[in-house]
Amino acid sequence: MPADTIRRRRAPWIITVVAVVVIAAAVAAVGWVRLQRPPAPAQTAIQFWQLLADGHAQDALALTTTPADSVPNGLLLSDAVYGKADRGIAHVTSGRFTQHDDSASGTVSYTQHGTAHTAKVELQLVRSGYFTRPTWQITNAPIARVDVTVASGKQADSLAVEGRSLPLPGGDGTLAVPALPGTYRFALGVSNKFFAPVPQQVAVTGARAAVTLGVKPSDKLGRQSVAAATALVNGCFAQPSLAPDCSLAQGIRNVFNLQAETTVSYQLTRAPQLAFDAQAMQVKSTRDGEITTTQSDAINAPFHNVADVSFALDVAVTDGKIVLTPDQGGVFNTDTVCVPGTHQAACGT
Repeated sequence: MPADTIRRRRAPWIITVVAVVVIAAAVAAVGWVRLQRPPAPAQTAIQFWQLLADGHAQDALALTTTPADSVPNGLLLSDAVYGKADRGIAHVTSGRFTQHDDSASGTVSYTQHGTAHTAKVELQLVRSGYFTRPTWQITNAPIARVDVTVASGKQADSLAVEGRSLPLPGGDGTLAVPALPGTYRFALGVSNKFFAPVPQQVAVTGARAAVTLGVKPSDKLGRQSVAAATALVNGCFAQPSLAPDCSLAQGIRNVFNLQAETTVSYQLTRAPQLAFDAQAMQVKSTRDGEITTTQSDAINAPFHNVADVSFALDVAVTDGKIVLTPDQGGVFNTDTVCVPGTHQAACGT
């Protein structure tokens, strides 16, 4: 076959191949141009806040320069905690965004539990590869600082937020934890049967927030403290000169301006009514008791002093045991009457 005939037959195929290559190159060029075009910065900002609204903290922080796993004590930034938090974020809309080279800034409006908020958003353009689409990353993620103060009288064994454990400050103290916008439930763990935790909520709406956690006396502590105080008071009068181990002895003598005279006997002639004051951590009288003393000497016949008294005992728990300590002597005079025997002069009147 003549060469010119062969060339004429090949010409259409060559033209077709060249056309396909040209078209493919054009498509690739257009695709590369589009690939290099980043999304609008407002789109990234809206996506971030919508992810927060849906409880996806880690996906949201992946759009920032502060990934969740780079933040110390970042438990509140995890989906496990943030997904359970009462976020209350809704109605996310973008404001006006401006761009200058590889930087952009603007505002996002949203509501949190019905209250309107506006957040300033700053972004930078990240180019990670020649064939990878550039992306915007938020540089001012709204990560707040929450100061969690533990004030439990060193009764707490653990600390948790939304059911997840946080490190407990040594003894009592303050722990700073980062948090995203939302409302979080904190609680202490207490194994001591005499105390119960008091859970607290803290709302994070700005750059700082704080919460103080404590414990409250249990009903068991109240009952056993009153029982122990009653036994203490009664035990003091087990013998006329006051029991030697009675921690109220000096307070009782002070009521009558007496020392440890052997010529004086003491009797609890009316028992007080006692109750536990959880706020003051004391056992106190709600109804006065009555103490009668009988004094005698070589000159005067015996005479009696009768005093209405109230009691106050501080309550503490040490090594799992209730410890009662008299408050300023523990016994307070509310009224004293002298009942003379044969000689009126013995009453000092």
